[in-house]
Amino acid sequence: MELITYKTNIRSEAALGKVAPYLNRAIGTANWQLDLYNKDKKLTVYSPGIVNETVVLDAVHKAGFEAVNLEDFYAIY
Repeated sequence: MELITYKTNIRSEAALGKVAPYLNRAIGTANWQLDLYNKDKKLTVYSPGIVNETVVLDAVHKAGFEAVNLEDFYAIY
């Protein structure tokens, strides 16, 4: 099982409602969770295999938002 966490710019319930259909189609309803109360607005993606980051990022971008893998984000700083 793989778990990857992303920092996003999804800030509200309305924004979550916009991105949800894209993520549901791309990776499945039960395979992701967004924490709007975390300062990083963390999107956590679960997979029984390997998470395809391109699919996740494409889904977020198609909805008009940004996401970056938290490991990559903190490695830069």
